[in-house]
Amino acid sequence: MKISKEAKIGLFAFAMLIVLYWGINFLNKNESLKRTDAYYVTYSNANGLQRKSPVMISGVAVGNVSAVELSGSGSVVVTLQVSAQHKLPVGTTAAVGSGGLLGKKNITLALANGSSALHKAGDTLKASASDGDIMSMAAPIAGKADSLLAQLNSVAADLHAMMSAQNQANIVTSLSNIAALSDNLNRAAAELSSIAAENRKGVSAMVSELSEASSNINAISDNLKSNNEEVTSLIKNADATFANAQALSATLNRYVEQGTLLSSMQNDSLYVNLNCTVNSLNALLIDLKNNPKDYVHFSMFGGKSKRK
Repeated sequence: MKISKEAKIGLFAFAMLIVLYWGINFLNKNESLKRTDAYYVTYSNANGLQRKSPVMISGVAVGNVSAVELSGSGSVVVTLQVSAQHKLPVGTTAAVGSGGLLGKKNITLALANGSSALHKAGDTLKASASDGDIMSMAAPIAGKADSLLAQLNSVAADLHAMMSAQNQANIVTSLSNIAALSDNLNRAAAELSSIAAENRKGVSAMVSELSEASSNINAISDNLKSNNEEVTSLIKNADATFANAQALSATLNRYVEQGTLLSSMQNDSLYVNLNCTVNSLNALLIDLKNNPKDYVHFSMFGGKSKRK
């Protein structure tokens, strides 16, 4: 039996339609080829929910929305197709949520804990408000963002007003003045460094002179210490001479009081002693006057004059 060309084209087109239908369902994760159970949920507002919107349990797709219909009372009846292998305990709730920032809606099933009874296909699930809607959470943030943008616009306007031609010129002038001030400070710092370097030399010389003067003072002190014995010996000799003179004066006074001065003067030994004492005293005074360095002497440089 010969098949016409038109029949071949028709069979081919029919096969392609089947493949296309299966491919579309596969790409949309439609599991219609598997056994599913239908459930119903009634909402007061669908919130943009559409057919083919996914049905999620703990973030995993277990089905999709097969119908979104408006009832006579104004409520929205949504039909869910859930894989038969997922059983829903009694008390499970269905909430409309958002799956991303683009606003794609889905239904999230919250399974009831501790319930052994299971919903049957065709049961109506309890609707609940979604607390995981990203867009609803983003609404307050959007409001704050609008307020922030308004404030930023105000700040930008103020900055634009501040950056007028006159203000720009003033800013340039201020920057120039700051640069000039910086140069002046640098020059002042250089001059201070130069002055400090010059004064450092003078201070060093002054310190050297003070050190030399201190050495001379130490030499004078040493000379005074070394001459201390000579001065002491001179004082002792002078004390002895004055003591002899006082003794002589006392003897003369005694002779005068006794009236025997003339007779005593005739005594050769007294005359001789008195004459020797006076001669010694005169010789001592003359030598002290002519040669004072022999008795008291000191030098700024520690030298000692010697009598030739």
